[in-house]
Amino acid sequence: MINVLELSLLSQAHNLPASLAERLRFEVEQTLKGLYADESLADRIDDLFLPFARWVSDCSKPKHAPLILGLGGPQGCGKTTFCSVVSHILAKGFDLNAVVVSLDDLYLQRSDRLSYASRKHPLFGTRGVPGTHDTQLALTIFDRLKNLKAGEVMYVPTFDKSLDDRKPVHRWQEVSGPVDVIFFEGWCVGAQAMPEEHLMEPMNVLEKDKDPDGIWRSEVNKHLQTDYQTLFDLIDVKMWMQPPSFDVVYDWRNKQERVLEAHLHDIHGGVLDTLDIKVMSPEMLKGFMQYYERITRHMICSMLQQADVQFVLDEHQKVLETKLPSSH
Repeated sequence: MINVLELSLLSQAHNLPASLAERLRFEVEQTLKGLYADESLADRIDDLFLPFARWVSDCSKPKHAPLILGLGGPQGCGKTTFCSVVSHILAKGFDLNAVVVSLDDLYLQRSDRLSYASRKHPLFGTRGVPGTHDTQLALTIFDRLKNLKAGEVMYVPTFDKSLDDRKPVHRWQEVSGPVDVIFFEGWCVGAQAMPEEHLMEPMNVLEKDKDPDGIWRSEVNKHLQTDYQTLFDLIDVKMWMQPPSFDVVYDWRNKQERVLEAHLHDIHGGVLDTLDIKVMSPEMLKGFMQYYERITRHMICSMLQQADVQFVLDEHQKVLETKLPSSH
């Protein structure tokens, strides 16, 4: 395994030209601004983002198809920011076409999700858990990305959390081929199904009151065993962001929701007053996170043993240690 200090020394050893480092910093700063993320993260170029980008570049070279890196981690830990920053560095610094695909953008359309909930269990009406994503669409997207040729263009769906629905096609992400690297990030990316006996007892108030017979959590687990396993099997490098404990996750996710709330006008512009916006209050968020709790706790306990790449975080989402395989 390689730690952050060794990664930094690795980067320095390659002695990147100052002009490139400066250009990368500007690119990182602009990426962070576009994500409404902490702009001080630009200070982590030398010891985090750039060394990791170089490692990804080295891993991608022998492959004829795009390298797919799957990054899982609790809500609000910084997955989207990390993948977006590294993808821009790969493009500007290493001439690699890197694309970020978020599991959050692959939810079923709201009407389809509610229809599925009416057939299976009412708790599927709330987005988040396995069973609420369009896995068939996801498989089609990955197949198309892997085979996208020079001169070809495709569009990847995006989801609007404030509207709780997929954005119209003209607002999807445009991708030009060929693609060299795909970052696939999401809170349960890489999760594995649990033994049935682990599902017997309710974990929180939501499960106790709304799923007393365990029907919903059993269906969620079946999705992890079947269509989600097929999707996650596409991943070449499994990555995980490890929090200090589950207790910090609510604060991280609440911070994320408050940022969304503060920038609604930037996102929707003049039509904001005409939309049915669904931003959660801190109290609503506590209930919402109970949908995610079982799988998140399971991953916190198991992913350090399963992931090829591990990012160890402190309570402020700072990456304290990066562990890479010595070869991949």
